[in-house]
Amino acid sequence: MRFYRIGLGGGLFVCAALAAGCGGPVHVEGKVVRDGKPLAGATVIFLPVGEGQEAGDVTDKEGGFRLKNPQKEGVLPGEYLVTVSKKVWPPGMKEPGPHELSIPLVAKMKESLPEKYTLKEKTPLKITVPRGGTKDLVLEIK
Repeated sequence: MRFYRIGLGGGLFVCAALAAGCGGPVHVEGKVVRDGKPLAGATVIFLPVGEGQEAGDVTDKEGGFRLKNPQKEGVLPGEYLVTVSKKVWPPGMKEPGPHELSIPLVAKMKESLPEKYTLKEKTPLKITVPRGGTKDLVLEIK
């Protein structure tokens, strides 16, 4: 009986170690810069090349992001196309308050980044996420 407990515990440890090393979600964070300056309020989306789930975030005031999706934080290691979008209110339009927002108002927002960064079919940003994840990724928008 004692052998069974040790064997089961050791087996569970080996299974857990194998699962962690076989491509579970990894942590990915970085920042977006445009012309060398942090890009705040941009939406960053990682789109898997092949199988996998999308993940994204909105950049903070320092341009920082930390990938997540509805189920978990992080992404599976592998190749990703990356899109970056930043919508702004048209010149002269007063930004509505949180209680004034509506779908028709949001539809008036305009994209401020070049189209090549906002579309999966055109983006030049392709990232390979390593098995250990990454904490210092820099996405340069020109």
